[in-house]
Amino acid sequence: MRILSFVLLGFLAVSWADEASPIAVKKNESPKPLREFFGEAGAGVEKGLALGVIMDGVEYERIWRELGCIQEPGAVDFAKEVVVVSTTRGSRITFRLRDEGEERLQVMSISTKDIRPGLRFAFCVLPRSGWKQINDSKI
Repeated sequence: MRILSFVLLGFLAVSWADEASPIAVKKNESPKPLREFFGEAGAGVEKGLALGVIMDGVEYERIWRELGCIQEPGAVDFAKEVVVVSTTRGSRITFRLRDEGEERLQVMSISTKDIRPGLRFAFCVLPRSGWKQINDSKI
């Protein structure tokens, strides 16, 4: 009985030491966007890009003009950053980012349902560095 108690205490001590160790491996954290811009599309705009990756300023300007925005949603340095855009008829858009390894990032958008008329949009600004691919778009 005494030997069994020592063995059990030994297992507990080893497992506790692994958890408390400062050298323990940290779990992967989800990547975070640098900035996000949210808004409502202009009057009469019924459709928008469901989810897409924007790589340059020309495309960025084209999309926010198509959405009926009077002013640019926010400045983006496309030499260092990329933008993911999502639109919905829902009230709120939330982005979920997942590192899939091998410098691939999966960006998803989740939105709520809404009975209000209109189209809402969100722009998610991400760093270019560290990623070779975002969703299906090569960087």
